[in-house]
Amino acid sequence: MGKPQDKEPKEQRKREPMPMLLFFLAVHCGIGVATGVAFAALLVLFNIAGLKDLLVGSSEPVIPMFMLFTFCALTFGSLKMGIAVMTLPYDDRRGSDGDEPPEPPYWY
Repeated sequence: MGKPQDKEPKEQRKREPMPMLLFFLAVHCGIGVATGVAFAALLVLFNIAGLKDLLVGSSEPVIPMFMLFTFCALTFGSLKMGIAVMTLPYDDRRGSDGDEPPEPPYWY
């Protein structure tokens, strides 16, 4: 007749743990994004290929600066995540009977 009610109130529910792989990817993505922002800042700071002069002489320097930093961060973050995944050690956990491997551990 009515809606079934949860057995536990929302305050008492345990938080779902974050899988270890998501934490691993988030850390490596953050490292890559920080590296990309630092790289873009160094390009502008040291005036590589006259980039700083172009930005200062522009009537609207915010948009090209935003694009430079955003795309460097995106590229370096993706690159770092890809390298991290590709260099994971291979672990074949299957037993001799060919069963599926156990679930990976979770982090909170």
